[in-house]
Amino acid sequence: MAEKRALTLAIVLLIVGLVIGIAIGYYAIPRPAPPAPPTPPPPTGIPPEEYEKLKKEYEKLKSELEELKKGVTIELRVWGAGDPASVTRVNNPEAAAKLLTELLKTLGITAEVKVVEKYYHRGPWAEYEKKIYLAYEAGKLPDIIAVGHEWIPMLAEKGIIIPLDEYVEKYWDLAFYDIPKPLWEAVTYKGHIWAIPQDTEARPVYVWKPALKALGWTDEEIAALPEKVKSGEFTLDDMLELAKKAVEKGLVKYGILHRPTPGGELWQIYLAYGGKLWDPATGKMVLKKGAMLKALEWFYKGAQVYKVIPSDMTTWSWRSIHTAVVSGQTLFWFGGTWHWAEWQKVPYHPKLGKVPESYLWENFIFMLVPSGYKGGKPVTLSHPFVYVITSQSKHPEVAALILALVTQPEFDVKHAVGSAHIPVRKASLEHPEMKKAKFLSDVAYMLDYTTFEPMHPLWSKYKKIIFDAIAAVEMGKMKPDEALKFMIDSIKADPELAKEVVITE
Repeated sequence: MAEKRALTLAIVLLIVGLVIGIAIGYYAIPRPAPPAPPTPPPPTGIPPEEYEKLKKEYEKLKSELEELKKGVTIELRVWGAGDPASVTRVNNPEAAAKLLTELLKTLGITAEVKVVEKYYHRGPWAEYEKKIYLAYEAGKLPDIIAVGHEWIPMLAEKGIIIPLDEYVEKYWDLAFYDIPKPLWEAVTYKGHIWAIPQDTEARPVYVWKPALKALGWTDEEIAALPEKVKSGEFTLDDMLELAKKAVEKGLVKYGILHRPTPGGELWQIYLAYGGKLWDPATGKMVLKKGAMLKALEWFYKGAQVYKVIPSDMTTWSWRSIHTAVVSGQTLFWFGGTWHWAEWQKVPYHPKLGKVPESYLWENFIFMLVPSGYKGGKPVTLSHPFVYVITSQSKHPEVAALILALVTQPEFDVKHAVGSAHIPVRKASLEHPEMKKAKFLSDVAYMLDYTTFEPMHPLWSKYKKIIFDAIAAVEMGKMKPDEALKFMIDSIKADPELAKEVVITE
């Protein structure tokens, strides 16, 4: 707790200047300068050399601190989206604004920073995207928006968001220095940082343990399955075979379920066969025909031959899927770490409603997506959520200040534990609440096997083509080779995609 208070005070010393600058620009009124506020005592727990650095920064701001005593109010608006358990994406910035106001009061400063609008979208991503575009056209964008990292290129190209390089540099030592490099790469586009990482995750395969036990598996064999996946001993074809056995014996209604909408859980099958979504060096997206054909054959075999994947899987509702998963109607579920939290907060189970975590530990194990080849490397895919600042924000510096606060371990961990995401700060891993979060600790290794969706403005077009091909083979409307041809023809028929998707063998 002492360290938390020390860090909080340190934050004030570095970031108050930003609020001051905004106050001067918008609210300054000539008046005689009152006495400068007293220098706060050295914060406990901060190394002496670090404190001296903070002290020097504070001294530079003394002449500006007086303006904040005029009682200015700075109002911010925040939008976010995602699963039900991730509403902290908008709640945390609101709490950070309140914290900032309280911290200012401790210095005798009556300025107020508050979030006056919170919007959290639950529903199709296309609706959220449309809402952002319409707000931009109407000049009514909020200050801060939480989006998936792959949205950055299209938002940047349309002028909806601003680069954050100067703020990241300004607050590097305070809040951003221990965010892993891959997450910064995931928010960098055309040489600029456009967002602050908000969370990340892995997409494990959940396995229904009671079905495995009914098939004669021992507890030791069940516990060893994730390691067999890591070593490449258990493959995607083995998944199909095992699912077929469980369905034929009537142990589960379905063998394998996956998401019904375009998303990373589907692209993982292509990656597991050696596929590649994009080349960061060139910035172009990639279609490896051999790997994609293997992936399409796997989906076709699962739905049309083994009949362990529902042929209409891409038409299901999310609620019906989650109900089937938590009630043990499927052996395998291609899900996300966040579902672990969602199942505990949303009443999906037909009898139990919300399920306790003990129920999940009793009935599920989780593993990486197996390789398509014996001895191959398993995969997962991460989809970092990020905060962006819009080009229509009247207070971009204060918005950046809030993002520096909201990235502190206290907020980072609250979101991670509450939503079953992986925190973005290394410091957060040492937080007491994180150490108690066994599930997050157990899935953290999956990040060693992860990759990210393409940072390309046309990715939404390309992934729609991949999704349509998968849906077609599952429904039996196309054979795998026909679906691959459909994909290639669709790419070549689009002048934009034809230039931006490299098709290889």
